[in-house]
Amino acid sequence: MARNFLALGGGEVAARVISFGATVYLARTLGASGYGIIAVAMAVMLYLTYLTDCGVEVLGVREVAAAPTQIGKLVPPVLSLRLAVAATTVLIVTVLGLTVLPQPDGAVLAGYSLILLAVGGNTRWVHLGLERAGFAAMARAAGEATMLTIVLLLLRDAGDLGRVPLAQFTGDMLAAILLGWGLSRIGHRLVMRWDLREAGPVVRQGSWLAANAIVGLLIYNSDLIFLRILRTPQEVGLYAAAYTLISFLLNLGVTYGQSLLPTLTRLGSTPVEQRGLYHAALAQVFAGAIPVAVGGTLVARGILHLVFGSQFEPATTALIVLLWSIPVAFFRNVPQTALIAAGRQEWVFHVTFLSALLNLALNLALIPRWGMMGAASATLATETVRTVLTLQRTVKAGFPLPSPVRFWRVTLAASVMAAVLLLIRPGSVLLAVPLGAAAYVLGLMACGAIRLRPGTWPALEL
Repeated sequence: MARNFLALGGGEVAARVISFGATVYLARTLGASGYGIIAVAMAVMLYLTYLTDCGVEVLGVREVAAAPTQIGKLVPPVLSLRLAVAATTVLIVTVLGLTVLPQPDGAVLAGYSLILLAVGGNTRWVHLGLERAGFAAMARAAGEATMLTIVLLLLRDAGDLGRVPLAQFTGDMLAAILLGWGLSRIGHRLVMRWDLREAGPVVRQGSWLAANAIVGLLIYNSDLIFLRILRTPQEVGLYAAAYTLISFLLNLGVTYGQSLLPTLTRLGSTPVEQRGLYHAALAQVFAGAIPVAVGGTLVARGILHLVFGSQFEPATTALIVLLWSIPVAFFRNVPQTALIAAGRQEWVFHVTFLSALLNLALNLALIPRWGMMGAASATLATETVRTVLTLQRTVKAGFPLPSPVRFWRVTLAASVMAAVLLLIRPGSVLLAVPLGAAAYVLGLMACGAIRLRPGTWPALEL
């Protein structure tokens, strides 16, 4: 599982760094107006992507991990159904985009809709179910690199706006082709076959996760929408910059859950080992996330200054509040993955739906008076409640909570890191981050959480 996470997480980081580079280039080349059209189209595509995916990107991992010998029977009808959904959605969006929506916004959205064909034919979930995370990560990074290359070669000014969706479609389609080729190389030649009896149950179960993802998007972006309506554009920009840093880290938590799912699913026949992995995973995400919140709190202003410039430093307090949502969200990803492995994806949706309602109410109550601090506080409160509700349902599904003793070493090491940073007070964030990381690792070693053995890699024992 650790190897899968490192491979998948490394690929995710590489892909997102490449994508960030493309975003910066697009914003500078297209200008605020042109990039605004792209940003809106991409926001709409998030919803359409989850709709086309049918929840298979997560649930399919569980199905493949549980029965890897049934790939030839399961995967072709599921891909056929998803491609049919994708083609229908592309047709509808294209017609609406070219005839109803204002231009060039509608044409750009119509171009972006072609990406759904790559989503429908994507077999990343099969590779993850087979624990081929490294190949899945390589294909994702190759697709993003292709997109960036096309953007750099073909995009020269705002008049080239229509080429941006073409670049993204080409990159995503290349990734899908590579993933399909990778399956054929290990003996899984997939021939499309229409069979609702095989695909129907998977898609019906996956619909809970698709709905969960769509509702979860409301939690993700409703604060920005409320800020835009109720406060100034400048405050929206400040908060968006802070949230950009948070979203990058939150995606690593999701990646960890994807790496955990196949192993947790296979251990379903041995409940003792499954619970042992579940408790170890909770301790590991706590160890990875809590230093980010503690250390980030102490260097938040410097991070904003380094990445975005001094004009974004007023977002420091909001960033500090948002940083504490990272360990909460990381911690939730593990029990959420356990519920999916146990076939309780409808419980995941119920929790997300209730959390979305709470988030909307908190945004409406807090943002008019406290602005981006209210938005950040609403996010943290929502994530906390969502995590508590998820843990409660996981206990009911047969996954008891771990002993608090498992977390004392990490808490102590994080305290050591905070003390070192407060005492030394390095003037630059470029010095503070490695210093804090070194203090944290040494703290883990001192209390026995990291053990060194000759001839092997350091082991994290919590």
